[in-house]
Amino acid sequence: MKKSPLWHGIPGASVLFLCLILFPVVLQAQQKGTFKDTRDGHVYNWVKIGTQVWMTTNMKFDIPAESWSYNNDSITDLHYGKLYTWKGAQSACPKGWHLPSDKEWNVLIQSLGGVTGAGAKLQAMDTVPNIIGIPAPAVPGPVSSLLGGIRHSDASCIGINSWGGCWTSAKVNDSVATNVLFAHGSKEIGFSTNDKKSGFSVRCIRNK
Repeated sequence: MKKSPLWHGIPGASVLFLCLILFPVVLQAQQKGTFKDTRDGHVYNWVKIGTQVWMTTNMKFDIPAESWSYNNDSITDLHYGKLYTWKGAQSACPKGWHLPSDKEWNVLIQSLGGVTGAGAKLQAMDTVPNIIGIPAPAVPGPVSSLLGGIRHSDASCIGINSWGGCWTSAKVNDSVATNVLFAHGSKEIGFSTNDKKSGFSVRCIRNK
């Protein structure tokens, strides 16, 4: 399958599907709140979308050897959270929450208008101010904490403020797992596969 230009430059990514068309979607009134992680005291915002409750910020819980700050700069944790290996992502979410499956991500996409427009809707929910020292995105406009970049298995980091992704609980085999991808200024959202030792963000969904 030929890759979309959106994902050009993402090593190891094999895009499974892309949402190519955006149409206006009016969301109904949403329930919102906060949750405190008793493990470290961090507070996370959440929102109810359809039948699901999602955190609207990335996890910051430290898991030694399985999570990192972008470029080892802890200031980035404030808005973008940690980057986790797939193994680390399995235990990143606090009690009462969990790492979402592919199916749960797809339910969210449907709740945001089907397979079109979900990426833009999600990015608009958690915009953050630019941080001094972090490169500005190529496309002007608000920046989302979903754009936390990634950490390659060789420890190099790339993409903050421009693109990023979140792990899902689904694995392909012993070395590869699935994640979702976002790009600044893009209306698209995609599913991809990557090395489990790469670092991606974690978004948690509340247990039912």
